Amino acid sequence: MPQELWTEFLTMLTDHLGGFGSLLVFFLGFWQVRARASKQARKDTVKKLLSEARAGIPMSLHPEFNAARCVGCGTCTRACPENNVLKLVNHRPTLIGPSHCVGHGECEAVCPNGAITLVFGTKTRGMDIPRITGNYETNVPGLYIAGELGGMGLIRNAIKQGCASAQHALKNLPQGSADVELLIVGAGPAGIAAAMTAIDKKKTYLCIEQHSFGGTVYNFPRQKIVMTHPAELPITGMMKFRNNKISKEELLNFWNDIRKETGLKVQENVKFLGLEKQANEFFKVQTNNGTITAKKVILAMGVRGSPRKLGLPNEELPKVTYNLIDAEQYQNKDIAVVGGGNAGVEAAQQLARAEYGNRVTVLVRGEGFDTCNEENRKIILRLAEEERVRIHYNSSVKEIHQDALVLNEKGKDFSRISNHFLFVFAGAEMPHKFLMSLGIQIEKKFGEPLRQAA
Repeated sequence: MPQELWTEFLTMLTDHLGGFGSLLVFFLGFWQVRARASKQARKDTVKKLLSEARAGIPMSLHPEFNAARCVGCGTCTRACPENNVLKLVNHRPTLIGPSHCVGHGECEAVCPNGAITLVFGTKTRGMDIPRITGNYETNVPGLYIAGELGGMGLIRNAIKQGCASAQHALKNLPQGSADVELLIVGAGPAGIAAAMTAIDKKKTYLCIEQHSFGGTVYNFPRQKIVMTHPAELPITGMMKFRNNKISKEELLNFWNDIRKETGLKVQENVKFLGLEKQANEFFKVQTNNGTITAKKVILAMGVRGSPRKLGLPNEELPKVTYNLIDAEQYQNKDIAVVGGGNAGVEAAQQLARAEYGNRVTVLVRGEGFDTCNEENRKIILRLAEEERVRIHYNSSVKEIHQDALVLNEKGKDFSRISNHFLFVFAGAEMPHKFLMSLGIQIEKKFGEPLRQAA
């Protein structure tokens, strides 16, 4: 009701009903003010959510919504395992935390009207990824990519891709004799799943790993929660654990049990150097341990071996590292952690444990922890309140010295802090040049889905 008519109505009530009318007018006025405040609060919330959505950038595979098909049922928002990614805004699903989306894909799976498509990149910001089909085969026939190397994170996704790529690779094998029918590079989630598929199909295979069995997971910090939803493997079926929060140690123990039970063939400390396609369609694979011939090859090596560096003098000092496995070996030290994502925040949490006595400083490039999940964000802010960590926002490392760091804060102010160890968690460099040297094409995706399965 327009304000003028509402005022006239209240005046009439007061004139005709006397004292009772005044009381009624008071309650009606109170109701109107509260209703307006509630409506404004809802508008402010929607405005805030949309603003946050525009500010964030999806880091991996993420949902795109077809407004013509969406009925606003909210099924997708309830299915999303992350608490701060999807919300209904004006009765439509909206990515309120794009940078927190890790590509679970649950939203697409449960949408009753097919209104969701999982895509890479955005209309304005492209994402460079290897060219692969829906079966994870590259433009080089017989050469596949599965897992993080293909632009998708998440262990469950990697396991799914490892199985799918191996199933497709083992269908139509070239005739002739080779060392193995399938060579798998990387013994992480995707590699283990591919090897299990080869065992299930009774095909000859070999899995090589440049470091230790478990790949990327092996290099995670102790007791890190690595999975919150189970995945299905060939032969063993659904992976079963005591609870839904699966630690690094639990997952590695599970995989080691499978390795013993199935005789899973993995050669550790073998580095993949390159490959050549031969006239008979076989691959000649070079490693630091000699050559291997294979009919098909799956690259499941992830990107953890190529950490993004700061590009500063003295970065080669032993004090600078790009990974944290055991926080216990660092005690009573001045430690700086670069990175406001999950990896950096989780490392800072471990290093800041009271019994270690470290003085931990977290350096965040932006104004907040926009790329880590809500639980980690709350924990690191609580640690800051308890003065167990110091947080420098809008900051970066300008100079690295033997016992100190010079920081660039807010683009102009420089400060020097004591430092014994520097942990850099600035993400990983996709090895595009190396992939291109193998003949794999790299393409830029602007809000486009993975190619349909062939």
